[in-house]
Parts: sequence; C-alpha cells; structure tokens
Amino acid sequence: MSAPPVRLLRLGTVPGWKSQAVYHVLTREMTESAADTVVLCRPADRYLCLGYFQTPEEIFDPQALREMNIPLYRRRIGGGATYLDSNQLFYQFIFHNRRLPASPEKTYRFVLETPISTLRDFGLNASLRAVNEVEVDGRRIAGIGGGRLGEGSVVVGNFLFDFDYETMSRVWRSPWSGYRELARKALKEHVYTLKKAAPQLSVARVEQHFIGHLEDSLKRPVVAGKLTDDEEKMIAGYLPELRRLQDEGSLVKTKRRQPLKIAAGVFVHDFSRMGRPSGIHMSCLEKDGLLADFRSTDEELSAVCRSWLGKDFAGLKSRLLSRLTPGDTVLRAM
Repeated sequence: MSAPPVRLLRLGTVPGWKSQAVYHVLTREMTESAADTVVLCRPADRYLCLGYFQTPEEIFDPQALREMNIPLYRRRIGGGATYLDSNQLFYQFIFHNRRLPASPEKTYRFVLETPISTLRDFGLNASLRAVNEVEVDGRRIAGIGGGRLGEGSVVVGNFLFDFDYETMSRVWRSPWSGYRELARKALKEHVYTLKKAAPQLSVARVEQHFIGHLEDSLKRPVVAGKLTDDEEKMIAGYLPELRRLQDEGSLVKTKRRQPLKIAAGVFVHDFSRMGRPSGIHMSCLEKDGLLADFRSTDEELSAVCRSWLGKDFAGLKSRLLSRLTPGDTVLRAM
C-alpha cells in the first residue's frame, strides 16, 4: 500500500507568533490517521525564540530586550536561540513518528534533502554538516531544529535571505565588550545569507523550487491544502502558551553557562577571573577545535593566546585554568 499524500500549506506572511504556533499545534495534534504536513511561511515581524532547554537570562541581555522591545518566545523543541524576521522563509516538516526514520540523524538527512536540493538549483555549494546544519561554501545558511511532541515529529528550518547581525549581537548576554565584539565578528564570518550568495533570488522563486523537490525527496505525492477551522482555532489560542513557556525554568540546569554556538564547530568562550580589584576578562573564539581569535584585558594572558593561535583550544583552556593562584576565586568559563 502506497503512503498517503503529504499536505502542503503555503501560508504566506503571518504574525511572528503564528509562525511558531502553527508547527507546535500541528505536531501536538498529530495522529497516525492525520496527514503529514509541510508548512511554508514568513514572519511579518521580528522576534527572538529560545530552545526548550534554554532560559532567557542565560542567553539574552534583559536591558537590551527592554530597549529594543522585541517579542521573545520559547519553543517546545530543542536547539539554540534564534533571531527571526521577514527576511527568512520558514519550512516546517510535521510527520507522524512512524512515517519517519527511527534515528534523528536519518530524519534530518531525509527532511533536509529538499532545502539542500533547492539551494543547489541556484548553483550554490550546499551541504549538510553536523547532523542538522545546512551550509553553503562551509558557512551556515540556515537555522535547523527538531523534536517530538506526542505522536508527531517536527523539523523546522529557514532560508536566510538576509540577517540582522547587529541586533542579534546586541541582544546576547555579554560579560564584557570584548566578548560581544568576538561574537559579532564570528556571526558575520560564519553565518551566510542568500543576499550575499545569490542576491538575485526572490522568495517566490526559492519557494517554487522547494515545492518542486518535495515529491522526489519525500518519495510521496504532495497535495496543496489549507488549515482546517479547528486547526485555525487551536493556533489562534496558542499565543499564551508561547508566553508561558518563556517564563518556565529550563528542564536541564547546567553548573556553568555553555559556550555560545555560532555555527557548527564555531564557539565563543568567556573566561572571567574574579578576586582582584578590577578582575580579568578574556574571551576566545574556537573554530573546529582550534583557537581562532581572542580578546583580553590582561597582557600576560594575551601573550599566551597570541602564541596559541591556530593550536588546539582544549590545550589552551587547560593552560589558562592552571594559571589560577590560590588567592583567586574560581575561573568562570562559558
């Protein structure tokens, strides 16, 4: 017996909160008899979105959020914090668990074949890296996340036509100016956009090619559809849930803040040595396990890092930790 058709929903431009509510509701309500669904949409307004295992105070600067007045929502699926706006075209794959591969790795490979093939249509060197990161010429060009809710599984991603690097770097929680400078620089170098790679592309053209690849990639017929009245009602009522999720504590508490991930293999670390009158700030950029750049308020530590550029970052981290004296308090790494 052949697999049933996949429903395609082309929602166009929707309010930012709705671009999150749609896949949450459709995944939550998924049953074995329900239609697997692919959603295409764009947010009409800008907003920030947290992964389920993150908390606002861990990631964002509360003062910057207040000053910029950007809505903040929290997903029920994992992944990192994201900045989203109308310069992004979202794709959302919502399937019953039994109609997807058993492993997350195979699921991402299966689902992301469509956007990767779409990018390749335009002569772009697109590839999949680190399970679920789509790159062009070795630079990240999409934010991808996924998870399970009940009987449903969802993979969400986007085509980045442009990206507001300044806003993203401004809202990050930053222990000092050097950390923010490194993060901004890394973001610009390692997050790519279609405006840079193929500025002639329109949203309509990318969407057309994406749809053209769906049936071949999914190995199933694809039929245009629309949200039912019941689905529309449930989606309309989901905004309070997004706000409630924002205020919930993370399910996983870490002993120290994790490094800031910019792209696959690219992280910004901060080391703050307290216990002296002025303290010491130091931030490092790790790329593929090597020290790629750094900022520091301490000349002695700067000299160590200059000699370590291009070398194993784990070795540098151990060396920095070993330089603590008994009179110092704990070196805080993030």
